[in-house]
Amino acid sequence: MNVATQRQHAKTLFAQAGLPTKRNEHWKYTDVSHLSDMAQTQSTAQTIQTPTTTLGIQNLDAYVLVFNNGAFVEALSSLPQGVDITSVASLLAEENHKLTDLFTLSGEEPLFNGFLALNAANAADGAAICIKANTKLDKPLYIKHISNQNITLRHGIYFEAFAEAEIIEHYLGVDDNAGLSNVSTNFILGTGAQCKHYRLQQEGSKQSHIGRVEVKQYQDSNYQMHAVELGGALTRADIVVNLAEQGASCSLNGLYVLAGRQHVDHHTRIDHTAPHCTSHENYRTVLDGRSHGVFNGKVVVHEGAIKTDSAQSNGNLLLSKHAQIDTKPELEIYNDDVKCAHGATVGQLDDKQLFYLRSRGISEESAQELLTFAFADAVLASMRNEVVRRYVEQAAFAKLPHGEELEELLA
Repeated sequence: MNVATQRQHAKTLFAQAGLPTKRNEHWKYTDVSHLSDMAQTQSTAQTIQTPTTTLGIQNLDAYVLVFNNGAFVEALSSLPQGVDITSVASLLAEENHKLTDLFTLSGEEPLFNGFLALNAANAADGAAICIKANTKLDKPLYIKHISNQNITLRHGIYFEAFAEAEIIEHYLGVDDNAGLSNVSTNFILGTGAQCKHYRLQQEGSKQSHIGRVEVKQYQDSNYQMHAVELGGALTRADIVVNLAEQGASCSLNGLYVLAGRQHVDHHTRIDHTAPHCTSHENYRTVLDGRSHGVFNGKVVVHEGAIKTDSAQSNGNLLLSKHAQIDTKPELEIYNDDVKCAHGATVGQLDDKQLFYLRSRGISEESAQELLTFAFADAVLASMRNEVVRRYVEQAAFAKLPHGEELEELLA
């Protein structure tokens, strides 16, 4: 099946499935009915004139790929040696066979999640990246997306055997225009490959974001992810990892900092399909105002996946009596010889800890911010790229009521 046929098939699937509704167990906390028109509208890329160098992470020594309203801008990008990078748009124009795997829809989910089908049908661009065997990138690959309209992107990132790289995927809004980002990023990690992946969502206050990350890992590969949700009105992200061969390992870390009426819904699924694989998951959510967070983390240990080691933790901090969290950690185990644990907590700031800090001369507002930061630091501290970590800290501080005071205390 060629790519054109695959895309037509995806359109047929969407016609059958439509957008997911709250009757679907996986979407019962997230209403996307108001996105129907935007989801089916294909916008012609209008170039944003704001200088891209002033947006995003500053002082980051990295190779850069820039997407301006969903279109790859080669003139603003700097590409590394030892890596094949081609825009999906150019490959689509050629009807290149390299895209066949990237546009394949499999499994049952496209039958009830129309966003998947729409992405495959309508993706206008993206990055097709292949990191060659034994290549170790000397600095991160920063994929910067700037948008203020509807965009549909499909990325494919392939690590050959023993390749190593750090990927920073950043979604930025430049104004308060309404828009919908429908983005899919697919990773394949060959034997012994090592990937550190940061996914930062910081879009405009009226933008919605539907994101999907799929990872397939082969023997002894390692995938480390940090997903950070700061912007947007409504965000839904699905992160699906398949530990397909022995010795593969993954670490999924997530942080939401929400305010106002923001809504963020993350669904993760880790499939242990091979023996001797390891997965760890740590999500932290900070909710203020009338924001709503959703977390569903599922780990499936398949038959034959002996010596599985899996741990999952989800902590949620409510700063407002009007904020809401729905959390559901899940384990499905079809094997006896495994070590698995999961848990979730929901709470408010600890009065005893607040009293202790107040007794040390710290104002009530600063004490609250310090405890909030300490809660989020369970994820922040695991970010090994200090420039990225500092950027996320500052962006998170800016969303807290007294963030400037907290930044001074921690400086």
